[in-house]
Amino acid sequence: MIYKLLPTRVYRSYYGGKNLDILQNSPKPVFSRYPEDWISSVSLAYNPDNVVKNEGLSKTCDGVFLKDLIENDKKNMIGDRADMSLLFKLLDSSERLVIQCHPTRDFAKKHFNSKYGKTECWYILSDGGEIYIGFRKGVTKEYFMDLFQKQDVKEMLNCLHCFKVKKGDFIFVPGGVPHAIGANCFLAELQEPTDFMVIPERVTPSGIKLNDSKIHGGLGYEKMFDCFEYSGLNREDAKKRFFLAPKKLNDNVLSLVDNNVTDMFKLEEITVDNQYVFKSESYAILLVIQGNGFINGEKACFGDRFFIPENDKNLEIVGKMKVLICKP
Repeated sequence: MIYKLLPTRVYRSYYGGKNLDILQNSPKPVFSRYPEDWISSVSLAYNPDNVVKNEGLSKTCDGVFLKDLIENDKKNMIGDRADMSLLFKLLDSSERLVIQCHPTRDFAKKHFNSKYGKTECWYILSDGGEIYIGFRKGVTKEYFMDLFQKQDVKEMLNCLHCFKVKKGDFIFVPGGVPHAIGANCFLAELQEPTDFMVIPERVTPSGIKLNDSKIHGGLGYEKMFDCFEYSGLNREDAKKRFFLAPKKLNDNVLSLVDNNVTDMFKLEEITVDNQYVFKSESYAILLVIQGNGFINGEKACFGDRFFIPENDKNLEIVGKMKVLICKP
């Protein structure tokens, strides 16, 4: 059987979430400090200023943690893998997020005692907004550290490439690449299953002061700058590196990221106008991003999410809808 999952709202250091409230039929949608919805998550959120037990862990509609289901029946849920290597999110910003950088796997293994870093990718769900990504040419570690000491946020942002984004854009963000999501961005994010980050801004755009451990992620203020990749690019090369064009696999399926890009995850977009039947090659996470219908007989509409276990990979999508499906 497939598992339909409940929304998993997560506390963050920025405001947003109104689109998530609307998806969840809230009578009074508002901007709040819960701007993210973690989909099929077995990962804990790192919020040192607001510690909540089990925050970030997804539950089935029966109230059971997905993490417990996997741990109790690993073979059937994820096959021969040691653990679930994906974290999928909805993210809705009403302000610019702070500049941040996530570790590569090698850096995470050495400094966070983790086999996972935090390479990620973004599928833009609505028009409007902008992103900052990757250093421009000429930015050095010493220069960026000096900007941090001065807290010259304007110049730190000027060190990054800024691009307007629109619905359907797909951006790949390798570990080590500095970035910031702008205001009014609504997107789905697929990543490695960690919450590691370093942040060179002490105060968020809305005035929230970040504590030390949130800024340096436990690394300390000097070592945190070793997390960044300083190989700057010109604007054209940055656009080519980070904005990926989809590849058509068949009349229904577009591949957004595959093993030619990374061995960490795969993401596909499936468009169905009546019925589409297929078999996933592994366990998967499925998110409906448009339309409505049925998935293996389960009613589904925009925002609904499902965990597809290893032992039940046959899928039938009926209706008129578009879905994202991510796999290890």
